Amino acid sequence: MRNSGRASGFFVLLKGLGVVILVLLCFGLWYFVAGDYSDGIVSGTYHLSKHGETSTLVLKPDHKFQQVVDRSGNVQRAEGTWRHVSSFGGIAFSEEFLEVTGQELGANGLAYGDLNKFLGLLPSSITLKTYDIEWYGKVASVPGDTVSGTYAGDEEGVPATLTLMPNHTFEQSVTHGGIAKHAEGRWTFSQTGDLVFSKSFIKTTGELVREDETVSTVGGTGSSLQIQIAVDPTLGVPTFRKRLFAW
Repeated sequence: MRNSGRASGFFVLLKGLGVVILVLLCFGLWYFVAGDYSDGIVSGTYHLSKHGETSTLVLKPDHKFQQVVDRSGNVQRAEGTWRHVSSFGGIAFSEEFLEVTGQELGANGLAYGDLNKFLGLLPSSITLKTYDIEWYGKVASVPGDTVSGTYAGDEEGVPATLTLMPNHTFEQSVTHGGIAKHAEGRWTFSQTGDLVFSKSFIKTTGELVREDETVSTVGGTGSSLQIQIAVDPTLGVPTFRKRLFAW
């Protein structure tokens, strides 16, 4: 009887150990698949339909893409290239990418997105960036004022200066593609202590801020300003969805 009890306990132990090993193997397999963002995984056909516009985006394994955008019968087509920008689904598109509603281009004028996976396994959608961060470092201060002063942009090849006055006005100069642009506007403090800029702010791309965009600092103020240019969140995140199943 004693030996029988020991044998029973031994088999229970083996069974429990087997379950643990199986769980670890399943987790290892899931982790391997979930972390796979190779060209073959990213490739496919994605569709977007929102705000009266539709778009089809085809990503190919050779890092080329084709895109069609239909805005109330006005059809545009584009071909370009895409590349990985992170190990976890970050994607950048060449300048040929056709901008869609709710999207914010990077400071270099390129479109960025993230590949999302259903249950971490199947590629299901690509969400486009809705904001961009521009950096300005302080190069001159106003005595007795921690915010006012002159800041210089850090985008390579795009000289930019931003001067904040104590009277809550600003002057800005941005040179993009050899074309210099100047602006004057106002800045205020938000309830969180960040700075909010008027619509006359010039983006590093050389374009003026659109009506559906806001410009404000994030992370407070100091020796540098992280200026976030974001699309109105009520427009939602532009998402290209991939059909997972044939039915």
